[in-house]
Amino acid sequence: MADTPEPAERPRRSRAADRILREAMQLFAERGYERTSIADIQAAAGLAPGSGALYKHFPSKEAVLAAGMARFMEGAERARALIRSVPGPADEALAVLGRAAMQMLADDRDVLRIVWRELEHFPELRDQVREERMQSSYAAVAEWLRERNARGEVRVEDPEATAAVLLGSITSFRVFQTLLGEPPARLEDERYLRAWLRMMTRALGIGDAAGGVGDG
Repeated sequence: MADTPEPAERPRRSRAADRILREAMQLFAERGYERTSIADIQAAAGLAPGSGALYKHFPSKEAVLAAGMARFMEGAERARALIRSVPGPADEALAVLGRAAMQMLADDRDVLRIVWRELEHFPELRDQVREERMQSSYAAVAEWLRERNARGEVRVEDPEATAAVLLGSITSFRVFQTLLGEPPARLEDERYLRAWLRMMTRALGIGDAAGGVGDG
């Protein structure tokens, strides 16, 4: 079978375009898409008022939003690569994946606000984000569980449902914090991650499944 060609890299944006995109996404998250004008974005990006300089890089405000969502979706491939390649025994790998998920969601805090509050007005973009970033991430975790189960490292009856619990619990924690300004029960990340890892390790039978020491 011939090797599958690598996907073409997206063209690199100029520094000005990156600055416009960064500032626009922050404004969309803080003020909302409709309440953010082209003039607001240009001012935040340090462009001359009334110059129309934004249009040298993006054809419209909606194109700026779409570019921000495209960058968000690109993160899914990085997540899938990590899930496929994370080494070590299941408990160590699970800790790496949990910490990485928390960090990625923290890095995407502005985008999460936009996804939850703004994309209902852009159904095609919403559906694309749902499939290419969110559903694909759950599918990758389910595949990881399926492979570890086949190797006897975990015990999983329903990989898809278990993936929804594993990743969904972290997503819920971070979304709560992002939308409401503080985490559930005002927990620090490390405290939450320790509890998450203890519960998930036991639920997956890690150690017991591999013939290791159980909880006793």
